Amino acid sequence: MRLILLAIACSIGCSSSSALQKRDDSSASSAVQTKRRDDSSSSSKLQPRDDLMATLRASGYDGAFVAWEADGSNAVCVGGARCDTRYPPASTFKVPHALLALDLGVLSGPEHEFKWDGKKRWLKSWNRDHTLRTSMRHSTVWYFRRLAPMIGKQRMSKGLARMSYGNQNIGAKIDQFWLDGSIAISPVEQVRFWHALHENAFDMSKRARAHTLDITTLGKQDGYTLRAKTGWDRRPGKTNHGWLAGCVDGPKRICFATVLFVTDPFDHKKFISARFSVSAALLAKLGYKMPARN
Repeated sequence: MRLILLAIACSIGCSSSSALQKRDDSSASSAVQTKRRDDSSSSSKLQPRDDLMATLRASGYDGAFVAWEADGSNAVCVGGARCDTRYPPASTFKVPHALLALDLGVLSGPEHEFKWDGKKRWLKSWNRDHTLRTSMRHSTVWYFRRLAPMIGKQRMSKGLARMSYGNQNIGAKIDQFWLDGSIAISPVEQVRFWHALHENAFDMSKRARAHTLDITTLGKQDGYTLRAKTGWDRRPGKTNHGWLAGCVDGPKRICFATVLFVTDPFDHKKFISARFSVSAALLAKLGYKMPARN
């Protein structure tokens, strides 16, 4: 199954690059990982949809959007070279993180609870005990920072290689690499990951996969399910970028990744909601209605 899925992914996104390519968009240059993949993630075989940039930019932000269906059809790139440029995944990394922890047995299931350490963080919803389910819903950073050392560097590295997740770089600090810019992933690779997750292409346990699909479910509507995760890279001195990556799954399945860029100062609440509204608008252009969040 894994070979079949990778063949589909390569049929719509494979080419090689012999050199590092830097983005020509100065508005987001400080946030990006400028290395383009030199193996199998180039967007050159995705259908460029520059006509959809107006839909994306109607939000007031710049960015990129990638999507394709499970059979490789409806494959689009909005945003040119950005579709294949790697950026820190921020909290979208919580999905492979949880999958690996569940597969290894480090976590017993969605209700595995960690006790709050009593330290007040900037987001009020983080300041309490959390389970895997609630920490995924509230994107609770401290939960996953405590979890990462329980997996350990060796098992984490092997797990990322198994999932072919971005540049697979866990950096020097096991509890910060998805936050400090060490690991990076392109929109194309995000879409490939989500399709592979739904197809069980990583050969993880059925239980781990089922739990991961469950805790990433955000809404159901008209026979379709939205499974996705947000992310927001907001390191000091860097251009902010926000993710929404996931799938709309039903009679047909389309997986997508949206990344938006913004510089300080800006309206945080508007930026947070724009990841959903932009994704919904672009998916609608491809014939999919994104279920509303519960």
